[in-house]
Amino acid sequence: MSTTSLNHADYPFRETGFRAPSVVVEAQKPEVLLLRSGHPLPEQPGCTVDWLGHWAARRPNAPMLVERDEQGEWKTLTCLQVWDAVRAVASKLLSSGASRERPVAILSENSTEQALLTWGALYAGVPVALVSPAYSLMSGDYARLGAAVDVVRPHLAFVQDAKRFAGALAALRVPSERTLAVRHPAPQMLRFAEWLEATPNPELEPHHASLTSDMPAKYMFTSGSTGVPKAVVITRGMMAAAQEMAAQVFERDPETQPAYLEWLPWHHVMGGNIVQNRVLRFGATLYIDEGRPLPGRFDSTLKNLRDVAPSLYFNVPAGLSMLIDALERDEAFAQHFFSRLSYAYTGGAVLSRELYDRFQAVSIRTTGHRTVLTSAFGATETAGPAVTQYWAFDDVGCIGLPLPGVELKLVEDSALPGRYEMRIRGANIVREYLNAPTQSAQAFDEDGFYLLGDAVRFVDPQRPELGLRFAGRFAEDFKLANGTWVRTAALRTRLLDVCHPLLKEAVIACDGENTLGALAWPDLGACREFLGAPVEAPLEQLRGDPLLIAELARRLEQVNAGQSGASMRIERVGLLTEPPSMQAYEVTDKGNLNQRAVIERRASDVSALFRAPYPGHVVVSRKLAS
Repeated sequence: MSTTSLNHADYPFRETGFRAPSVVVEAQKPEVLLLRSGHPLPEQPGCTVDWLGHWAARRPNAPMLVERDEQGEWKTLTCLQVWDAVRAVASKLLSSGASRERPVAILSENSTEQALLTWGALYAGVPVALVSPAYSLMSGDYARLGAAVDVVRPHLAFVQDAKRFAGALAALRVPSERTLAVRHPAPQMLRFAEWLEATPNPELEPHHASLTSDMPAKYMFTSGSTGVPKAVVITRGMMAAAQEMAAQVFERDPETQPAYLEWLPWHHVMGGNIVQNRVLRFGATLYIDEGRPLPGRFDSTLKNLRDVAPSLYFNVPAGLSMLIDALERDEAFAQHFFSRLSYAYTGGAVLSRELYDRFQAVSIRTTGHRTVLTSAFGATETAGPAVTQYWAFDDVGCIGLPLPGVELKLVEDSALPGRYEMRIRGANIVREYLNAPTQSAQAFDEDGFYLLGDAVRFVDPQRPELGLRFAGRFAEDFKLANGTWVRTAALRTRLLDVCHPLLKEAVIACDGENTLGALAWPDLGACREFLGAPVEAPLEQLRGDPLLIAELARRLEQVNAGQSGASMRIERVGLLTEPPSMQAYEVTDKGNLNQRAVIERRASDVSALFRAPYPGHVVVSRKLAS
């Protein structure tokens, strides 16, 4: 067993207040390592909502929840107003018949009212089931919505707008008298505004005090890409532990009230657990961002960021790219954005070196320093991030080290030495899926470690304190007919790095034998600029342009340079025009691609990659073309 720590290096970063990274490494077997943080995890409260009373007393008039109203103006609830509303909602939940066995299903998007309901349910000991709004708004047959609701059997259903969700409510046959709505409630529905006016029940406080940390707080659903979504049982104690683990990356709590502007959907673990509970833990101000990292919707995020300078900022790589474009164009906006930013972080996909360098170039131009741009790594089953790079270290691929209280078991990949399967154990880790004993048992190894399915490598095997680097998902890797494994994450990253900015996203495909290809989405603006095409030129017209195809063929040669094995070469790239479909589950509402869903849905595009004569929009490697 060895403990190694990294001193704060002399990088030109702004001061962050992060702890120096420390890790304990134990060799359990030659092929199995155990890792845990060198920093202890202090005792945590049994429930994150207990922090709310503290902040209501300490900073009663400070803003806590801020959101634009229907007229586009910011509306604010203070810490004290939130505290009063949460207890009112908790009382109404209990009087309505909701309980541990009778949860609440939340169907709609982030909102002030949803936060108050979630926190009120937490205070009352009533689990909430957070269902992706896409299941209600984009699934014509409502099959996934029905499957999710059948698992949790809710007593109440909550929607922000009863008209907008009328189809989903009708499909579920939810009784009006057990539907809670903010806007446009039908005559028999429960009105959220009336709940906020309720007087807290005198029995509420002793009831809250009787709740234990092992009780369920949330049911959060997995993506369901390979079948019916599973409901992850997240307990009160898991959420409290995950929040305290994340807080321990800092030397001390912030002295001033943090300000966050976040779009992360609350039915995902990062938004629903870390962001929401971080507001409670630090008494922060949360500006609820209605934007998304998608064309057309990111304008709302930029509008909000021009009003609000966050102290911490999150985005996925696609959204970060859109933000950097705006920061590079507008120096005044960059001055505002960086004015109180402590650090930024990403998740959901590996950040490219090009995006990282552009972000730092804007930071240096604006502030004279680099700003820490780091990553958070976790899963629904970890109740929050479990591995984080929380120090100023200029390494884009590093995902960090286990947080205090987290144990990692690294099992070496027998087919690729130095690559490890990552398994995890800790107070923040799921114990079961709801009403799924077989799947629950299959999710853990013989020592009780949850099987994440992700692969990592050490940044430097001789210096484990430098952290781990993401090395793909085992579920996305596949074998060629010759028995060789294809590591899709490394291939995709190499393709996008070399083909930037002409390609913005891709998935790796196979002909069923020993030849690899990729389906890729071109960046329309970059392709127009490269070809000197008019701004109205459609992608359908540009994707077969001989100049673009020739340029991508040249770059594909660079992708394959020095690679002789079939598992390391991409021989063809098919250019797509139809964007990934959220309704078909090709992309999540966080903007992440589902490789399996893309390949299955676009079988004809995959077939075109491997069938001569090739369509004009298929890029063929020069080796094959000759």
